[in-house]
Amino acid sequence: MSKSRSENKKNISNYSISSKAIFYISLILSLFGILMVYSATFNMNFVIKQIIAFIIGLFIYFIITLNKKITVDFIKKSVPWLVLINIALLILVFTPLGVEVNGARGWINLGIITFQPSELSKIVIILYTAYFIENKIDIIKDFKKGFVAPFVIMLILAFLIEIEPDLGNSTIVALLFLVTMFVGGTPIWHMLPLFIFSFIAFIFLVLTKSYRIKRFLAFIDPFKDPLGYGYNIIQSLIAHAKGGILGVGFGNSLQKQYYLPEKHTDFIYSIIGEELGLIGNLFILFLFFALFSIGIHNSLRQTNTFRKLVLFSLSFMIFFQAAVNMGVTLSLLPATGITLPFISYGGTSMIINWLAVALINKIINEPEKEESLDIKRKLQFPTSIPL
Repeated sequence: MSKSRSENKKNISNYSISSKAIFYISLILSLFGILMVYSATFNMNFVIKQIIAFIIGLFIYFIITLNKKITVDFIKKSVPWLVLINIALLILVFTPLGVEVNGARGWINLGIITFQPSELSKIVIILYTAYFIENKIDIIKDFKKGFVAPFVIMLILAFLIEIEPDLGNSTIVALLFLVTMFVGGTPIWHMLPLFIFSFIAFIFLVLTKSYRIKRFLAFIDPFKDPLGYGYNIIQSLIAHAKGGILGVGFGNSLQKQYYLPEKHTDFIYSIIGEELGLIGNLFILFLFFALFSIGIHNSLRQTNTFRKLVLFSLSFMIFFQAAVNMGVTLSLLPATGITLPFISYGGTSMIINWLAVALINKIINEPEKEESLDIKRKLQFPTSIPL
C-alpha cells in the first residue's frame, strides 16, 4: 500500500515538473517573441498589440488550468459545440465583419483586435478527431463508419479556410486530422484515398494561383529570378549568412531595414539568425524541441484515449509549425505563410498557442479515470501493413 502511494506521489511530482517546464518554455518563447517583434519593426503599435494578445493568452491559460470546473471531461463534452462555433466563425469572415489582409479574407474585426478563426480550427480538428475516436474506438478500423464521418468535418473546415484563401492553414488542418487518426488506430490504407485526393487537390490549388506557383519556383531555384519570386528567400538566406555563429547583435539587423519583407511574421526567424546568429537559432529550435518532447513523453503515459490523442497532437502541432517556418526561412521548404509559434507577430496565433498549452497542461495535471489506447504500439514501425 505504501509503495503504491509512493509511486502515485512520484507520478504527481513528475507531472508537475512537466507542466511547469511547458509553461516556462512557452513564457520564454512569448517574451522573446515580443522583443523580436520590437527589434524587427521598432513599431510600438505592433509591440503593444502583441503584448495584449500575450496577456489574453495568459488569462485564458490560467482560467483553464486553475478553474476546477473546467475539467477534461467538460472540454470533451463541449467538442461538438466548439466545432459548430468554429464553422460559424469561418463563415463570418465572408460577411461585413470579415477583414482582408494581404489578399486573404480570414479575419474577423473584434474592435481592439482582429481574430483569425482558421487558427482555432487547428485545435478544434484535434479535439473533434480525438473525441470521435474515443467514442467510436470499436469501429475505428471500419472505413465507412470509422473514417468518413470525421473526414467530412475536416473537409468542411479545410474548405472554408482554403476559400479565404489560406492553403497553408487548410493543409495543416488536414495534416493534424491525419496524424490524430493514424495515432488513434486508423489503418494507413484507409487514409490512402485521402492522400490521393489531397495530392490532386493540392496540385490543382497551387496551379490556379500564380503566387503559389512562384513560391514553388522560388523553392526550386530562387536565384533564377533574384528580384522577383526568389527575392524573399534570397534575402532570408543572406540574413542567416550575415549572422554567422554569434550574430550582429540585438537590433542591428540590416536586412530588416531595407531588404527583407514580412520580417516580423513569416521571416522573423531570419532576423533572429542575423542578430543572434546560429546560437540564437539553435536555442529557439532547442526550446521548441523540448516543448515537443515533454508533450509527447507525457502523452505516452496517458491511458485515456481522448487525453492521449489530444496531448500528442497538440504537441505535434506546435512543433510542426515551428519546423515548417524555420525550414522556409532556410529554403528547405516552399513558402507556406505559416508563422513561428509564440514569436511571430500575430495576436490570434499567440492566443491559440497559449490555449493549446493550457489544454496540454490541463491534461497533464488532471488525474486520469479510465484506460483505453496504447499509443506506444502505434508509434512503433509495424511489421505488417494493417488492413
